[in-house]
Amino acid sequence: MIFDRSLSRRSFAIGSAAAAGAGMAAIALTSCSSNENHTQTGEPQVVTDSSLIINVLDGDYEYTDATLTPSATWTLPLGTLLFHTGNAAWSAAMLTPESAAHINTLGALSLSSGNLVTVKEDATQGSPYTYFDVRCSDSVYAWIEINYTDRSWALFGQQFADGSLVGDPVKLDEGDENWEPPRITVCGDSVIWQRMPLSTGSSAGEDSHCYIWSVGADEGIEVWTSHGRFATTPRVSGNVLTITPRVREDEGTYYGLTALDLTSKDYDQVDQLVMPSPVAPLDAEYLGDRFAFSVEASYDGAGSLGSMGSFLGVSGGPYLYVRREPLSQISGNGSTYLIKTQSSHLIVDTDAQTYGVLYSPDRATEYGDFPATEGQSSQFLTFGTVRGTTGIPESVTARVFQL
Repeated sequence: MIFDRSLSRRSFAIGSAAAAGAGMAAIALTSCSSNENHTQTGEPQVVTDSSLIINVLDGDYEYTDATLTPSATWTLPLGTLLFHTGNAAWSAAMLTPESAAHINTLGALSLSSGNLVTVKEDATQGSPYTYFDVRCSDSVYAWIEINYTDRSWALFGQQFADGSLVGDPVKLDEGDENWEPPRITVCGDSVIWQRMPLSTGSSAGEDSHCYIWSVGADEGIEVWTSHGRFATTPRVSGNVLTITPRVREDEGTYYGLTALDLTSKDYDQVDQLVMPSPVAPLDAEYLGDRFAFSVEASYDGAGSLGSMGSFLGVSGGPYLYVRREPLSQISGNGSTYLIKTQSSHLIVDTDAQTYGVLYSPDRATEYGDFPATEGQSSQFLTFGTVRGTTGIPESVTARVFQL
């Protein structure tokens, strides 16, 4: 079973590790890079000036009936979950085969042909481990295996090419019941993950860490240390990584949306936006030249950025605001942004100052389809469970849109 953290704030967790098993390649984790070299703290963005808020749905943008037409549509087996990073030609897939031998398996979907292939059936850790989460680029494949009996987990990375794994898996991290299974993403041939203690476990007071590992490397390098849990999953758009560590910790609970340059030696800070205390964003990424982030609840006394909804902007504003409950990450390309609402997507064009609607497939279940794509991409992949003629969920419809 896999849980999409952008849909739920569940606190299923796990943590610190024993040595890698016999015959299993493993890496060391090192603090070669540190956030001590980064500018961490801007001023908290307590926005009380209404002129800094551009309200898309309340008159500041014009509605248009223009929508998007899929360039490809495929019917996939019921239970398939998709995860697509940037402009990758492949999307990672979690599959639920009708087999007593496997609760789930790992796969990949070609966005050019629609071919869905099984990449890995048996867990590397063996029984009773099963698959918990998965991501891939066109060069690397990453997955988490979990033992639901004792809540131990392990994170693996492996080279990936043309829909197949290459070489041997490498154990990147592992943990027990006191540490949350890592939140992961990929970029090029690299795997990025956050190691965080469970907020209620015996390790709750320990720091959280963000690491990166590249195919062929002997070490995973620390990108950032947070004195407290990260608020959101790591997201990559282009060559920019967005994380949300705790900042200004001596003053209270503040989260800083932090964009880092993955092409620089020390992961230089590109931009940062400090949320008002104690607002914890649901999701955040740096799309183009601005942060795209969401807040899943309303906070008293936190100003406009403490309101439930989705936002686009940088420190100082102005901020584009969509007053709808956020359900997933924001994706887009250029001036076009796709924002998931309860049963459809809003298509927001910041150049034209318009918004339209991308409707879910016919017979989609209650929440319609979800974005698989993370970050800026010319291809936008969605997937949704659809009902058959009897009203029972029957399959998954995947659609590709060109942006």
